[in-house]
Amino acid sequence: MSLGRAAHHDLETKLAAASAAGFNGVELFYEDIKLPARAMTEGEFETNLHISAQCFRDLCDKYNLKILVFQPFKNYDGLLSPQRHAEKIEKLKNWIKIAKILGTDIIQIPSMFHRDPTVATGDDEKIVADLREVADLGKEEGIRFAYEMMAWGAHNDTWQDGWRITKKVDRDNFGMCLDTYQILANTWGDCTAESGKRLDADENMKRDLKELVETIPPEKVYYVQLSDATKLGTPISEGHEWWDSKMKPNMIWSRNARLFPCEEQLGGYLPVLEMFSAWVFELGYRGWVSMELFNRSMSDSDPSVPEIHAKRGMASWKKCVAALKLDEKDA
Repeated sequence: MSLGRAAHHDLETKLAAASAAGFNGVELFYEDIKLPARAMTEGEFETNLHISAQCFRDLCDKYNLKILVFQPFKNYDGLLSPQRHAEKIEKLKNWIKIAKILGTDIIQIPSMFHRDPTVATGDDEKIVADLREVADLGKEEGIRFAYEMMAWGAHNDTWQDGWRITKKVDRDNFGMCLDTYQILANTWGDCTAESGKRLDADENMKRDLKELVETIPPEKVYYVQLSDATKLGTPISEGHEWWDSKMKPNMIWSRNARLFPCEEQLGGYLPVLEMFSAWVFELGYRGWVSMELFNRSMSDSDPSVPEIHAKRGMASWKKCVAALKLDEKDA
């Protein structure tokens, strides 16, 4: 996804760029198989999704890339309509089939961000029941689910919320995805303030990190995402060029101005390295690291976007490795 939007950039071009830059794997964003499936003139859409997924898998095999995760299975937890819930469960059953085609064992579920109280509830009991249902459906097929807290979540938007829910779900195949942007946008950064920072940001982050590494078992973190964001010259508020009343400010910021870590030259300023260091050396996380961004540049139709983004992502990873001396540490 971070190498360009499917509507503007050819899938093989993106995967070739990822491989050439030195990446070992990719996350599969749903639109990268959805758009090709919709373009097929014959057959049922769900069946065409399987064909599209196989094409994706074949290209990944061609470019020696592993598919880490299939995502996002969004706006599911807490739905109030029994019909809509049942439709989502049927969709999930197909997603599990797709995951098997892809050769991945992880489906990511972001926390509900539909804010209409008539659509979804923030009640823990309902959310936990919903997530147990998907975990139990996936267990027989060897599928795990990574719950990710969105910084613009309607009801749950912090890692503490995510861990509270994950503990209550209490399933061996249900864990979390930790994302530096999603956490730091709520605990350290503030896109609505001139300073770009929250009051007592550094102290709050240190306290928050200490709590995280003392609370979450590392085996419950299924993968992590590293992402920074641009320090804005104009805070996000009504009247801003990006303003959208349907989105919370953190979502507007995310959609328009996220960066790879260590891209200070592009305005990056969140303390991503400090957070990642704590995950690796204090929490003891060992596993996949995804370099993820969402940015307006992904919708630029320039054919060089995939290659440029792939090179930026790998340069960012190498800076992370050098800064934390990861290549000098024992595995």
